[in-house]
Amino acid sequence: MIGAETQYRALVRVLPVWYRAERGDEMVGTLLDLHGERARAALWTELWALLALGVRTRLAGRAAPAHTVALGDLMRVGVLLGLLWGVLKAGSRVGGKLWVMIATPGEDMPPLAHAALRSDLIRDLILLAAALVPLALLVDGWRRAARIAAGAILAAGALWGLTRYSLGLAPDLVVNYAPQWLPLVLLLLAFHADAPLPPSRPWWWAIGGSLVAAVTSGYLFASDLSGLAGLSPLVWLCTIAGAGYLLLRRRIEQRAAPWTLALALCIALAVAQTLVLKRWFVTFDVLVFVQISLAGLVVVALTVLGIRDYRRTVVNR
Repeated sequence: MIGAETQYRALVRVLPVWYRAERGDEMVGTLLDLHGERARAALWTELWALLALGVRTRLAGRAAPAHTVALGDLMRVGVLLGLLWGVLKAGSRVGGKLWVMIATPGEDMPPLAHAALRSDLIRDLILLAAALVPLALLVDGWRRAARIAAGAILAAGALWGLTRYSLGLAPDLVVNYAPQWLPLVLLLLAFHADAPLPPSRPWWWAIGGSLVAAVTSGYLFASDLSGLAGLSPLVWLCTIAGAGYLLLRRRIEQRAAPWTLALALCIALAVAQTLVLKRWFVTFDVLVFVQISLAGLVVVALTVLGIRDYRRTVVNR
């Protein structure tokens, strides 16, 4: 039993220190009792519940130390902004291809080009649904359905990735796909049963505005003006959104740090993803340099303010 106790105490370390101090010994005792009774089914159930409890306590939404709640809030805001970026990015591609199909009817387009365009449109619609469906379910209060949808999308994406990239996963592929799949992983972890749901009305407005912006950006991509956009109109939009947040954010806000840091991370990922996607097609000219510099300045400013807010509202509380 001494060896079993050592193992179970190691397993209980999935819980944070502050929770182990209150209930760690009790949980080890429960696991030892089940081990002694050889109740394997009950023991595995208890171990699974322990892992789930570890996630809930380390990404808590309430009734936890301030730094734990701040980490959970950062993950949850990152989920919402990441899924919103997925809606904006995939929606822009869908809008661009629809504009091309409207401007160039099928009979005026070579058959192979029309088939390729239709195939790309189907792929982008799937990616749009992969971001929009979990986000809409979560915003509407359907937490369990959003988690099920996220898990199903991740499973399908993993199977697709294994069949397409079975020989290896290069760093550029990780940068490319991380903004698409990472929010879904964090959704499963951070939006547990004890976590607060996002306010419905502001996020519905954000989703609607993103879809409108995506269609507009899709038109810019599809038109002759797209060459004037530097890296991407979407990166310009994210940079402007970050700068607007810096100007309009409240001076005193208890939970400003998670929003500020999550926005900085999302803008940085958006720039990195766009650079990876267009590394062979974009000339590093003055406009691209200006765009990267402005986005970088916004990211640095958001990061500095986020760390300052964290120290003021969490560390020094």
